[in-house]
Amino acid sequence: MKGKMVKIDASIVPPTHQSTELLMGCKKNYVTQIIEGHRNPGGVESRRGQEIHHTMSLYLSHCARKGVAMDLSAFDEFSKGAGAVASKILVGVRDSYEVDFAALFATELRMSLDEDFHPTDLSAELDGTCEDSGEDAGYVGTLDGLNLYRSEGKIVIDDFKSHPRPYNPSDPDKSMQGKEYSLFCFTHFPWANEVKFRLIFVRFRKLVREVVYTRDEVPALIESVRSMRSRQKAIHEEYIAGKEIAATGNDGCVYCPLLSNRECPILQDNPNAQGEPSEWLSSSLVYSAYAKVNTARMKAHVQGTGKPIILRDYNQKCYSFGPVESESSVFPLFRKTESGIAMDAQGNPDMPIVSLLLDYAHATPDDTKWMGNLLISSTKLNSYLGTKARAMLDQAVTDTADKVTKATLKVSKPLDSIPEEPEEEGDSWDEDGEEF
Repeated sequence: MKGKMVKIDASIVPPTHQSTELLMGCKKNYVTQIIEGHRNPGGVESRRGQEIHHTMSLYLSHCARKGVAMDLSAFDEFSKGAGAVASKILVGVRDSYEVDFAALFATELRMSLDEDFHPTDLSAELDGTCEDSGEDAGYVGTLDGLNLYRSEGKIVIDDFKSHPRPYNPSDPDKSMQGKEYSLFCFTHFPWANEVKFRLIFVRFRKLVREVVYTRDEVPALIESVRSMRSRQKAIHEEYIAGKEIAATGNDGCVYCPLLSNRECPILQDNPNAQGEPSEWLSSSLVYSAYAKVNTARMKAHVQGTGKPIILRDYNQKCYSFGPVESESSVFPLFRKTESGIAMDAQGNPDMPIVSLLLDYAHATPDDTKWMGNLLISSTKLNSYLGTKARAMLDQAVTDTADKVTKATLKVSKPLDSIPEEPEEEGDSWDEDGEEF
């Protein structure tokens, strides 16, 4: 039987969850945790994810019952029930997240589809919205917050994330959850023509990433999630057939029990198993310092000699460090003159780009939604406004600005003390509570 593929009953393959795709990045990790049942203990991270989701569920439900968009006193009370780490993280979203209480349908809503993408195993909240197929579930997920706008044919899903590095739900390697959850909504609510899937990063103020799907994309959504399901079934078939299951180093290694107990089959080659995280940071500091010095001396050499530095490898491939000319386009707000800016016949500033946009907005009023995304970067604007003579203008412009939160992972300046996270006893690893 070893090495021979076998056809398995789909009912013995557990339904796909939002974490399934990440686990399947390494088939050995998936087999170890899902098929053989050697779950990686969740610890602080698992408990933290569960507490954050539970706190936000309580808060959303409270605001809906009270009919308010925010209630900071209640938020603080609910946060106190969370662990110390989760409570600190939730401070980021406290003052900025608003609940659409009139549209909120449910929180922590479990939704399921069978193998043919029909709703099944309906929860009480979904009773009457669609027909239950009664078949085994092939796809299961828990929606943190579901908002319904029936008159507009739209649905908004809010999913709370505590990741320190935000990402876009439309990124190819991060899109499966949004696709699967949107498909849940299209199949459970036949009237919906559009689903917006939003990631709310609770560590930060107003940091939201979203993707929108329409009903005509349902066939493509089905194919995407079906493909994931097929890959999952194939792993079970290979395991039952006795085939050797390969290991692959990837982002899921941090959750893998084989790495924590040093039993990973590719331990020596897996970069995630080489050294401690503090050693990775040390290497980064060394390489960064060397790169700065090395780049500076190469620039000085090219500037002094006027010649690029050339490297030719053994395969005769050539690399060069030197000036590279490039051209980019800029779009001036005003038409520049020697003494200032040009004026039109009415004495108004000549603003060519703005005029074109205004003409288009008047001619095609149904195609202006994208114009709200056109922005002026603060970097260049602040360089001209930051003077005493323009202080009033500077303040007036600042008052019109929209604050945009960005978060990147980077090496910080030396700290006075090491940030501490309280030790907590974690429950067993939980797919829906984990921070995938």
